[in-house]
Amino acid sequence: MRDEINFRDLGGYQSSDGRTIRRGCFFRSGGLYKMNAQELAFLKSLRIRTLLDLRTKEEAAKKPDPVLPGVTILQHSGVVSAGGEEIDFSPAGMKLLGEAGLTQIENMHKYYQMMPFHNEAFHILMQEVISGNVPVLFHCATGKDRTGVSAMILLLLLGVPEQTVLQDYLLSNYYRRDVIRRHMEEDQAVIRQHPEREALLQLQHGVSPKIGREILETIRKTCGGYEGYFEKEYGLGQAEVEKVRGRYLV
Repeated sequence: MRDEINFRDLGGYQSSDGRTIRRGCFFRSGGLYKMNAQELAFLKSLRIRTLLDLRTKEEAAKKPDPVLPGVTILQHSGVVSAGGEEIDFSPAGMKLLGEAGLTQIENMHKYYQMMPFHNEAFHILMQEVISGNVPVLFHCATGKDRTGVSAMILLLLLGVPEQTVLQDYLLSNYYRRDVIRRHMEEDQAVIRQHPEREALLQLQHGVSPKIGREILETIRKTCGGYEGYFEKEYGLGQAEVEKVRGRYLV
């Protein structure tokens, strides 16, 4: 896969108890419509069982996923409505300057902190994982925001240490480095006068380390830790969590 697809196998990460996530079970990606023939052939060779498209219906209609015979396709937006109405995600909205730009940034920080809670798309992903409907591939448009937070939650469920979870989230900045650099270079003149433009460009085309840390911190503070989160959000007690880990960790 080309880096810009932001496609990766979450297998290989080590849990806190020293076990390792099985490879070939969990895949994350950007938009599949970006894949060329060679990449699609590789994707089909992975024998994906379940595909979860985290984009909105409008996004999926404009740029539909390629046909993948034999794959169960689930389409459910990972966008959280509460708070999102205050954010203009359009290209124009992401280029706001001055106080409007600063407000946009502040609202986006709050919005991402809300994403792990009462998110039906994430519940669908957890159910597929718990039910053993793998290999599973989940993706959004760029594979960094909705997909990134989904991967965070999945890795936490599998007992991966917080720092590793954050590192995986930030890998999108590496895979999308050329896209980020190009937009930063194009807007250098504006950035010199309006530093908030740089932060918004980073949020639009990459991910923010601060937001990644805030997401994890909000989960901990809201639920008293990650065990409390899975209990309150998904109804998974320690026995259920261990059962999931026993299936996917080696």
